[in-house]
Amino acid sequence: MNGDPLTITTALDLVHESNVGEVMKNFAERLEARMKEMGVTPADLSRKSGVSKAVISRMLNEPGREIRASSLMSIGKALRVDPVWLFLGRSADSLISDIESGPGLVPVWSMADLQKDHISDAWPHAKKEKTLATERDGHIFALEADDDQLKESGIINGVLCLVDLADTTPEHGDIMLVKILSSEQFRLLRAIKGLDCWRYGVDDPRVGSLTAKELVTLGKVVEVRR
Repeated sequence: MNGDPLTITTALDLVHESNVGEVMKNFAERLEARMKEMGVTPADLSRKSGVSKAVISRMLNEPGREIRASSLMSIGKALRVDPVWLFLGRSADSLISDIESGPGLVPVWSMADLQKDHISDAWPHAKKEKTLATERDGHIFALEADDDQLKESGIINGVLCLVDLADTTPEHGDIMLVKILSSEQFRLLRAIKGLDCWRYGVDDPRVGSLTAKELVTLGKVVEVRR
């Protein structure tokens, strides 16, 4: 944020969200459900799509892993399912409509929802019940804070934080969305430039801090909405 204080302001049998609903929360669940519906095993899907059985197994069991677009398209074709719905949980038509309307509304996620869907690239494009208006550019979504541990930066339980996933480079004092490697939990933490490395923590120094080697920075909080 360049040293500035955080901004705070008050036909084919294609399956998509219209006939599936919001029961399945992530890509792995949607993929597994469609495979069961079609009576397709991982070996069958590998043969039909050309995607290796090992990759399909990782997709089903490690939902946070990145997915190649070509693999996604091949699997969607093999399962006769909209690949955009498979990845995002919403139809391609719905996504295109939002893109054509330009910047405006971004989905609002809770921290608990993030834990259920580790594919961070999908977060800004997901279909959520709550949305937030913004004119900011970037790979942005809104995240509802779930504690008061960053109160000094205006982040308390219930406020909405705009997170830009395109900006993962911290400056001293920035609030970053991180994934803690040991627990695979997502947290909002303050970046602190130490003498020999970056550390990440909260207002109270007594709770300790983490080094950059102990986490992955996913994005930066660029605005807080009260």
